[in-house]
Order: sequence, then C-alpha cells, then structure tokens
Amino acid sequence: MTLRRQSGAPLAAVDLGSNSFRLLIAKEEGGQIVPISTHREGVRLAGGLDQDSHLSNDKIREACEALARFRERLGAIPADRVRAVATSTYRVARNGEDLLRQSEHALGLPIDIISGPEEARLIYLGCAHTLPWSEQERLIVDIGGGSTEFIVGRRYDPELTESFPLGAVTLSQHFFPGATVTPAAFRKADVYVRSRLEVLQKRYKQGWDIAYGSSGTIRAIYEIITENGFGDAITVEAMTRLKGALIDVGQMNRIELAALKPSRAPVLPGGLAILIGLMQELNVVRMEPAEGALRLGVVYDMLHRSDAPADDDPRMVTVSRMQHRYGVDTEQARRVAALAQSFWQRIDPAGPDALLSWAAAVHEIGMAIAHEDYHQHSAYIIEHSDIYGFAEQERAALALLVLGHTGSIKKIDRASLPPKLLTRLVCLRLAALFCHGRIDEVPAVALAVNGEAFVLAVDARWLAERPLTAYLLDVEATRWTKYGVSFAVRTK
Repeated sequence: MTLRRQSGAPLAAVDLGSNSFRLLIAKEEGGQIVPISTHREGVRLAGGLDQDSHLSNDKIREACEALARFRERLGAIPADRVRAVATSTYRVARNGEDLLRQSEHALGLPIDIISGPEEARLIYLGCAHTLPWSEQERLIVDIGGGSTEFIVGRRYDPELTESFPLGAVTLSQHFFPGATVTPAAFRKADVYVRSRLEVLQKRYKQGWDIAYGSSGTIRAIYEIITENGFGDAITVEAMTRLKGALIDVGQMNRIELAALKPSRAPVLPGGLAILIGLMQELNVVRMEPAEGALRLGVVYDMLHRSDAPADDDPRMVTVSRMQHRYGVDTEQARRVAALAQSFWQRIDPAGPDALLSWAAAVHEIGMAIAHEDYHQHSAYIIEHSDIYGFAEQERAALALLVLGHTGSIKKIDRASLPPKLLTRLVCLRLAALFCHGRIDEVPAVALAVNGEAFVLAVDARWLAERPLTAYLLDVEATRWTKYGVSFAVRTK
C-alpha cells in the first residue's frame, strides 16, 4: 500500500485482536497523531477456538458483524489511508483462510495478518510516541487475548522483540474454566506462565525499576489495583492482594470490584497470572500503563512509509539487513531488480513494484547455506525469520517468488499464483535468466502479457551471439507450457 500525503486528511487503523477489535481514526498534526474517534468491539475471538484451534462459525459470524459496523464508520476514508491488521487468533486458527476471507468481505478492505515480532514492533512504535523521550532502554509489554509481546528499545527503535502464545483469553479458559478461581488454578497457571517465560532471563536484562504496559488488560489491572486500595501502582505485591481477593470470592461472575467491567471479569484471572509471572521473571519493580498501542503504531508506520525515502521503508531496511547478514552479491541483486522492473513497467507503467524489488534483493540469500538448491534455502530463511515491516501475506508472496525464481516451476502450487503474482514470477525468472553471466549488459528484450499469455520479444542478432541464453529461453518456454501458462519467445 502506498499512502498519498494529504495534510489534515484522516487515517485509520483497524486492530483485530484476540480479545477485542479496535478502530482508531486520527489525523496528523505537526508530525504527531491526534485521535479523532475510536471504537471497540469486545469480540473475544480467541474464546471461539476449540482444542484443535478451529474457530467456531458462531465466533466468525460475530467477528464479521463487528467488522461490518467498522466498515460503515470507515466509509468516508479512502482505502489507501486505512490499514487493518490481524493478530494471534488469525495466525493460529486452523480455518484461518476462511476466517480471513469472510473478514475481508465484511470489512470491505484487505487485512494484513502480522507475525508476533511484527506485532511487537508496531506496539513499541505506538507506545514510544506517547512516552517521554528517552535515550535509555525501555521495556514495553502487551498482554493480548491470545499472545503477549515483549519489546526493549531506545527512542523509537525496538532492539529486542519477543512474542509468546500466552493470552488473557486463552489462559483464562484453560486454567479458570467457568470463571472459577482457586489457589490450585493460580498455582498451575503460574507454573505454566513462568516455564514459558524463563527464556527471557537469558535474552533480556534482569531488573527494571519501571516498565510499561500497552494493553487493555494491563490498564484494567492498574485501575482495579489503585481504585480498590491494593496499591498505588502495578507491583507484584499489589497483584498478589488482588489475586487473593479473586480467590476469596471464587467466581468471577460474583466478584465486585471498583473499575472491573463485567466484560473484563472472565479474562482477568488469565491476564493477572501472566502479568505476575512476567514481572517476577524479569524482576520488574513497577509497571505503568502506556497510552500507545498497536493501532497507534500502525498509523505511525503508515506515515513512516509515506514520508521516508524508499530505502527507509521498514521493509526495505529489513531486506538490506538480510543482504548484509547473508553476504548477498548486491551488484547481482541490483542487476536482477533493474531488469525485472523493466519487464514489469512494460506491463504496468504505474511505477516500480516493491515486492519484485524485495524478491530480487534477497533471492540469493540461501547461498550462505549452500549453492545447490540455494533458492529453497532462500525461501526457508524468509519463511522462518523475523522480517519486520512485512505482513504474513507479504512474507508468503516473497518466499514464493524467491522459491520459484529458478529451476522447475512445478514446485509452485498453481492455485497460489493469482495473475499479478504470476506476472511478478515471470518477470523475476526472466531477469535472473538474462543476468546469469553476472555482468552489466542490458539485453534487447521486451515482455508483453495478455491475460495469462506472455510473449517475450528478443533481438535476433543479440540472441544469436548468446547460445547459452538461447538454450535457457527454450527450456523456460517449455517449462511454462508444461505448467499450463502460454509463453512464447519471438525474435525480431
């Protein structure tokens, strides 16, 4: 998505969390985001997952009804100024494709499923813009319905990010079924949480005088603690008093506490167990709620993508870091990208295609592992790395292009290649083919497409002087024909 700069025009972010769906409409003033309106729907999506991570049809229907209401509110905002992101439940649901398809239909907009580390990055971006400027390291935590994110960063830059499948909704359902709270249930939840978070002791520093929490769960715990006299801040001691009060009553539907909303009560025990465990594991003295959150980070990220030069786009920064890490031949990557874009712009003159540039930049990263089948190693690295800035759909498309840029095409499922992605793959394969000699030589070629029929025009004299390239083009044409795609080479 390319955001058109429109001073004062509203922007919107849709956050499809596992506990609630949230909408933020805001405007930019002097480089800062000023909220115009917000809306929240307590869908509690993770509550519809069964033991096999299959999301119930009733919960999908409830989610789509909420998104239809969001759609009405977004009606006056141009689509290129709205970004919708989906988190944990969309990532883990076995019927996630059906959930995403119905959700996009209800919202009337594409939805980006983001990874846990990318969710953490955006959370930090949103929080950092609401906290006082600091050159010191800061720890920010977000407890969602299905996952918990940890971020350490300085200024506006996250340095460490972690995401764990620990959520207030899922833990409450598992350890406190029927909203029943007992000492034994809390002990089991504590062991479960701390056993999964103990890895943090090696990766994160121990001892924080203060940390920040960006989620509704943490804000709710803060308000309950302070308004009921359990303490004047979120500390382990204050939360232990709150835990004792919940155990004394035993049933969350009978608990009466100031600032505890009925909608929050069923998931409070799970969120409390997570927060106690993480503060103990990282030796956090006090935690304070932060105003920023994922949706605010999404809006700032949209601005960063539009304001910054292309090389400063978070996705291009990630791609450049991968090139450096895996020792990519950047001159070859540049050659392939330039030729692939020249093919693409004959077909779509609107401008360069970002996904094609990213794929060309990292198509050879797998050579750091082995030359043989390097394209498979490249795709594996992309599929299993933290690639900040990318939605999961972008990651999948990037991995597919890299996997398919050379060798047999049969390894790519035909159903996974919609027309635009198919065209990108043709452009990338041809660019890699013509650049096989790794020299700066622009071939006299042009690509045309009609539907899914491709015609490559090549200068006859130029091709006659390059028998290896002629042979490779014959092989390429045969491969596409066997794949069911019309591909012809014409000399002129």
